Amino acid sequence: MKILHRAQAPLTTEELHGMQTEWAEQLPHIKTTRRDLRGLAKDQQVVGEKPKGQKSYKWTLHKNVSLDLVLSPTESMTLLAMLQHSERFGFKLVTEQLVKLRDYALGVITRNSEQDLIAQGRITSGTRFMTLLPGLYDPAHLDTIQKALLSGESLSMVYEPRDADEAECTYVLKPLALSFQDSNIYLSAHVFSEEWPEGKEPAPDEPRGKYSSNGPGKTCVLMLHRVVSVRTDFLDIPEPEHYDFKSFKVQKDLMTVHSEQAINLRLRLEANLLNRLTENRLSETQEIEPTESGAILKCSIQDTQGLRLFLMSNADEIEVLEPGYLREHICQTLRKAMSMYGDLA
Repeated sequence: MKILHRAQAPLTTEELHGMQTEWAEQLPHIKTTRRDLRGLAKDQQVVGEKPKGQKSYKWTLHKNVSLDLVLSPTESMTLLAMLQHSERFGFKLVTEQLVKLRDYALGVITRNSEQDLIAQGRITSGTRFMTLLPGLYDPAHLDTIQKALLSGESLSMVYEPRDADEAECTYVLKPLALSFQDSNIYLSAHVFSEEWPEGKEPAPDEPRGKYSSNGPGKTCVLMLHRVVSVRTDFLDIPEPEHYDFKSFKVQKDLMTVHSEQAINLRLRLEANLLNRLTENRLSETQEIEPTESGAILKCSIQDTQGLRLFLMSNADEIEVLEPGYLREHICQTLRKAMSMYGDLA
């Protein structure tokens, strides 16, 4: 396929066979080349035609092949696993291009494996953690938002803010970034104006609900599955100055970040967590000091919702020693949990 793409002209089976020397020290048998070409033709990757009066087929790329890409069997296996893993977290293969890419990778694997690895489910992805089902969104909404990001256009969006009694609000906004995260798709946006149903307007001095507008003239993070409708808007809304998707201001809405600066975390680990965190580190700065009662872990890390969920999910194997406020938070959360099982405590 690489040879045909580069040639931009029909080539005979014999020409294609001979030109494979660039990739192989020893040419395969001509029968192997013919078999591979028949497989590519079956997958609609190439087209073979025998000119009148000629003995050999001439081959061209199929008109539907638009990818300037050739993957090896091992690269195709890696790509397939990546696509499966992303689908698990809500990144659906909704576009024709991605489906083509997946099907191309499947074809490469099938043609080059002695066993049917695909049908046997031998290439897969997984997680030990509970993964919530993705929020249901309209793929057309994602397509509209992506096109607006590419062209720099503004959007008019009807949205259901969380904690707003199912009210629908209309935002005119500038889309800034997309994040595929934890089974949902999030849009970082700068809101120019908002229109609420009568009597549903939030009080000016009250905090806004998470994953809704923070008010006109401010950035916010919205959830794609809460979008009722969206279309491009004629209004030319400039991006906010010095916008940085990785900044604390944006990430605190997206990821629930509790501190802008990294904290100095100190934990006492039981044996099971010691083994795990030795193999899979909590942070690049992680240091572990063995002790008689397990080990002490020290690292510099940002205080996020993800960190707190990890500490809570392993609470019977971890004791938070520092910082003090985080130790108190874990303690209070555990006390609340125990109160819910008071009859068993």
